Amino acid sequence: MIRLFTTTILTLGFVLNGVSQDAEGLLLRLSEKAKTYKTIDATYLSKMVDLKNDFEEEMKGHILIEDSKFKLDLGDFLIISNGVSVWTYEKETNDCYLDDADVLIDEGMDPSKIFTIWEDDFKSEWMGQESVSGKDCVHINLYPHAADDKPYHTMQLFVDEAGLEVVKIVVKGREGMDTEYLIERFNVGGDIPSSNFSFDTNDYPGASIIDNRI
Repeated sequence: MIRLFTTTILTLGFVLNGVSQDAEGLLLRLSEKAKTYKTIDATYLSKMVDLKNDFEEEMKGHILIEDSKFKLDLGDFLIISNGVSVWTYEKETNDCYLDDADVLIDEGMDPSKIFTIWEDDFKSEWMGQESVSGKDCVHINLYPHAADDKPYHTMQLFVDEAGLEVVKIVVKGREGMDTEYLIERFNVGGDIPSSNFSFDTNDYPGASIIDNRI
């Protein structure tokens, strides 16, 4: 689950060192626009391709974000944070794992920064233009500085420069497993009830709470 979550969220990030001026300018503009978002409500389609075993799997995801709080629905798993604690609920087993948010963030898993993760420890490379879902996008490759500690070696970011929105992300795994995320809907500024950012056991009868907090 942690690996899946890391790869999902995974999904984006870098320090702007040694990059072309065009890439740096575009990423800075993305960051400035992201600062104006009060909330984010987005859905995406992910496709995981295991190149070694010739296997593919598709999954839909839905994420709500407000400040450091988030709710990420991955279908079989539901991950919720109020900015202090994180609840990871597994629907098949009806188990919910409770962790400190700081612990997961230290491990590189912070969905609340999914659309600004490029501000973290990566370098980038401008790769040119490419059409994605009928949109003319800028393709930027992202390379983690601590590459040996990551399960991936490259993230490919596709940005609609006109709309200043991320359209697609591709995570290139070290073990021959690539994951593609195509943003299907991206809404900002709407009101999100605070109840979305906490795990209410009344909504999940019989759920077992497994407290991993120190």
